Amino acid sequence: MTGIVIFPASRQDAYDDYKRSLKQGHPLEDLESHLSDEELEDLRATSEDGRAHLWGSSVAGKWQNVEPGDIGFVYRKGKFVSRGRVLRLSENHELAAHLWKDGVDHDRWDADKPWKYLTFLTDIEEIEVDIEEFNELIGYDETYRPQGFTRVSDNRLDRLKDEYESVETALAELTEAGEKVHHVDDTDDEQTTDLASRLETASTNGDDPDEFEKLVAKAFTRLGCTTNWIEGGGDTDVEIEAPRHIVVEAKTRGSGKLNSLEATNIDKHRRQRGADHAIVVAPGFTPKVIENATTNELTTIAVDDLIELLERREQYAIPPEQTLELLTRPGSFQDDRLDLLDENIQDRVKAGETLLAVIRALERADGVVETAADVRWIVVGMQDSDDVPSERDVKNALQLLGHPSIGVVEQTEEGYRIVTSYENAVQLVRSIGEVVQPPEEEV
Repeated sequence: MTGIVIFPASRQDAYDDYKRSLKQGHPLEDLESHLSDEELEDLRATSEDGRAHLWGSSVAGKWQNVEPGDIGFVYRKGKFVSRGRVLRLSENHELAAHLWKDGVDHDRWDADKPWKYLTFLTDIEEIEVDIEEFNELIGYDETYRPQGFTRVSDNRLDRLKDEYESVETALAELTEAGEKVHHVDDTDDEQTTDLASRLETASTNGDDPDEFEKLVAKAFTRLGCTTNWIEGGGDTDVEIEAPRHIVVEAKTRGSGKLNSLEATNIDKHRRQRGADHAIVVAPGFTPKVIENATTNELTTIAVDDLIELLERREQYAIPPEQTLELLTRPGSFQDDRLDLLDENIQDRVKAGETLLAVIRALERADGVVETAADVRWIVVGMQDSDDVPSERDVKNALQLLGHPSIGVVEQTEEGYRIVTSYENAVQLVRSIGEVVQPPEEEV
């Protein structure tokens, strides 16, 4: 969950440090020797002015609770004067001394309490918000005034999220700056075919990009992901929070083809959100973009392929982890990846057929069957084809059916027996996936 961090700058010296280090920032070339390669890569990818914008603190406890993606507020004399997004944290005594001991003309550096706990931020914006407005929003007493570096408690953040849908939305309304984040549910009864049609239409309508973004977010929610639509032009379009942390860029094109990835901006958005991967959705892509997707370490997927995934999810209840495993491989999501998914689906269908066959066999036995091999021979006698499961497949099916979450089969010293009706057994098994057909649909 996005947090709120407060940087106090009421004292003149603290305000001077804010203007120098956070608002103006320091040229990256001046800091290179004090930063790791990973830190430099992050800062170069996200900086629009070639500078690092940061705040130093001597208090480790509260600083350790800060996370990338949190929103930072600078407080000065009754007002919040600036906001930004936390990019990363670094405990770096060497850099702190370079900035605030050796590089300044004051003697406020305290060797016992150095400002070595560094918070790097991006998207610095000046704002003007009275402390009373902030206190009312957060639920602080009206007399509250920040006394030091702090992070708003999770309990207060939870209340904000419940009231405003997200912390970002609450802060955007307060400051008239930043993005609004909307959680996307899939609680309506819209048919997949209707969603697919709307996706196709919206993907080529450049006059209403928000509609396409919202539909892409809904599509990923329907694929089983926890998804947000991010309203605002300075951030990514869609954020997948689970089961993987991924940013999604939704690009409309009237021509039907995206001919440029803008990979630098996409990578910036991914880093700002602290995501593991980036996906680009568009009506289609030119061959050049398809070829460059791997080089840029992101994934492109055309709308028609996204619709193919939606159809498979609806029919076979494909777990989101499996879908995202294919979608987070750098490169273009094309027919070869759909083929891999289809092969896995067929394996699941076959496994479902084995489960049904084992249930039928145990029901027909009308008692205890001693071994998995004996169960298999009953299945062989019931099958009309030579495509029968192996003993290993039958044993795996028996183990699954005996799992406490399903409880269809009981194993004792004497062997295996079914403990419920066939119809109820099928319904219990269907809870683990739609590949098992209910009794009335069998042929």
